[in-house]
Amino acid sequence: MDVPENQAFEFGDFVLIPKERLLLAAGKPVHLTAKAFDLLAILVRRCGHLVSKDELLREVWPDTFVEEVNLTVNISALRKALGQGYNGKGMIQTVPTRGYRFVAPVTTGDAALVGFRNGPTGEVVERAPDAYRAYLQGRFHWNRRSEEGLKLGAERFQRAVEIDPRFAAAYSGLADCYGTLGYLSYLSPAEAFPAARRYATKALELDASVAEAYASMAFVKLYFDWDWPGANTEFQRAITLDANYAPTHQWYSIYLLAAGRASEAFREIQLARQRDSLSLPINSDLGFHHYYTGHYDEAVKQLKFVLEMNKDFAPAHLWLGRTYQELGRFDDALAEFRQVEERLREWPVSIAARGFVAGIAGRIDDARKILAKLKRLAAKKFVTPYGVALVYAGLNENDAAFEWLNKAFDERSHWLVWLRLDPRWNGLRTDPRFSDLVSRMRFPP
Repeated sequence: MDVPENQAFEFGDFVLIPKERLLLAAGKPVHLTAKAFDLLAILVRRCGHLVSKDELLREVWPDTFVEEVNLTVNISALRKALGQGYNGKGMIQTVPTRGYRFVAPVTTGDAALVGFRNGPTGEVVERAPDAYRAYLQGRFHWNRRSEEGLKLGAERFQRAVEIDPRFAAAYSGLADCYGTLGYLSYLSPAEAFPAARRYATKALELDASVAEAYASMAFVKLYFDWDWPGANTEFQRAITLDANYAPTHQWYSIYLLAAGRASEAFREIQLARQRDSLSLPINSDLGFHHYYTGHYDEAVKQLKFVLEMNKDFAPAHLWLGRTYQELGRFDDALAEFRQVEERLREWPVSIAARGFVAGIAGRIDDARKILAKLKRLAAKKFVTPYGVALVYAGLNENDAAFEWLNKAFDERSHWLVWLRLDPRWNGLRTDPRFSDLVSRMRFPP
């Protein structure tokens, strides 16, 4: 069923905007799989009415035979995302053997105006609704975590601040796009993180109460400045201002894990998931936590869970491959890295990961070909020296590995934050040069 371009549906703390494929909770995007979103849109548009199972299966899976369990699983995911918001009984009622009914009261209105007036960006909604639309689109693309998505996100955030130069949260969005471009090594640290700092600073100059901007600044202080006390302070400020902003808890968990505070880190990533239970990046980082704490079987389960939600989410394939390599399942690891490369062409991070596994698996010719490929790629795009060092480490060529690790240190590679925990460096740990690198990172005691 088609709906007007700007129509939105408000129920409880949620706003559903079908044309934008957005579900917001208190103004923050909630991730849903494509089928779960389609189910929600159908149920909300027909709120108060029974929608049969057959009708839902026909509309959500047209021209495809699927088992009823697919419907049950997606309804369960929706209930988890929506919580017990309506009278403590949930918003979706099951009518046994028949179907489902959306029972929460629903109001409709303009997507730019309904539901946001009480949030931190409410003033922007009133004075510049088009800026807010662009901001929401920016957050959607940022959450994809691909190079294309991050660049599209930056374009939408830039559009938001062109429309409304006072829009602090949109500057924070720009900071997050550039910070993530650096984090995923799509841009060099020198290009990405200073730009992220500038945008976070601008956001705070415009509005010192925006929690997102403190989280953005903490991200830069952690990954580029290696300012451990400063990053901790910024994360704490962000949490104090808005304890419900999921990315703060997500990134603070990364900080705590790298700082050697694994139990606190696990608590924070759990808090992040509670606030955005279907976020692909947050759920992937839970797998990342299991990986870095050596709980590899749990990491595999969690990352497979992410890929069941979206088989095209490349970071989950990357971390699953890294987990398989630690389990000695080298062929499975290489298969996962190839899955990444099918989705993110010529991404040096996954190519280097594949080169390391080829080396430790004794596939020396393959590893050397990957080294040559990385060096060719470096002529046209950024290739992190950390990745090159990994391939040399996989080949057991330690002098070359340390040469490239020192290059990574000189360029302030954010990957060095994981130097103490990354198991791929286990073959170098007894070398005094490794201890020297660790001491230069000024890790918290």
